[in-house]
Amino acid sequence: MELSFYFDTELRFSTDVTGHEFLLRCLPADLPEQKILSHTFTIMPEDARMSFGTDAFGNRFCSGRLEKEHEGFRYTLHGKAYRDDSLREKTEAEPFYRYPSPLTQPTEELSDFLKDIVPERGDALKNAQIIADSVHEHFSYAPGETEVSTTAGEAFRRARGVCQDYAHVFITLCRMAGIPARYVSGLPVGEGASHAWAEVWVDGIWHGFDPTRRTSAGESYLKLCVGRDYSDCPLERGVFRGCANQTQTVFMRVTEE
Repeated sequence: MELSFYFDTELRFSTDVTGHEFLLRCLPADLPEQKILSHTFTIMPEDARMSFGTDAFGNRFCSGRLEKEHEGFRYTLHGKAYRDDSLREKTEAEPFYRYPSPLTQPTEELSDFLKDIVPERGDALKNAQIIADSVHEHFSYAPGETEVSTTAGEAFRRARGVCQDYAHVFITLCRMAGIPARYVSGLPVGEGASHAWAEVWVDGIWHGFDPTRRTSAGESYLKLCVGRDYSDCPLERGVFRGCANQTQTVFMRVTEE
């Protein structure tokens, strides 16, 4: 499947800021199952000093600094990619995907929930599907009810949240069931904001699950970055000098070619 993608984020500051340092993880990696055919990446203002690299999770990043005063910051990515999950290669799951991370700590409530829905033994992929379906049924999608720092346990207790919360609870339950799992940020076919889902490792292959939409996260999903949880792979982070409030506008569009 060939995908055409567009991703645009703009920050507006209430007054000029300086010394703006940023770290962006919005550059999709070339993987066996995901080939980036072409892409263009731009940052405004244009005089930002930038460097590129790869982090410990294999994510491509752009880091940089803007010295001059500015009241806006914008980055835009667009291009084409080819997705074919039949080309996935077997890999080892890094140990840190098997254990709790800062936002995916087990709780007694999650443990009780897991016991009710998943047998002690069984097919790992089927169990992951049961967990994804159960998480979807447990939650009501409610923007503004949680923060990026909300843990899986807190989100589960509220039973309200956004895609990040669905993914965190799903990942936590999978790890508690002995299934390695990781957090994924990216762009699914459609338009709106960026999205989060998860992948589980079974028999050497990573399989995508989207508990928010109650569907598999396969070839219609463009992967941008992965980590143990959101805290490992936010699409952007930044600091600046100045006393300014900021607003953010995000828009993405992915279409099948």
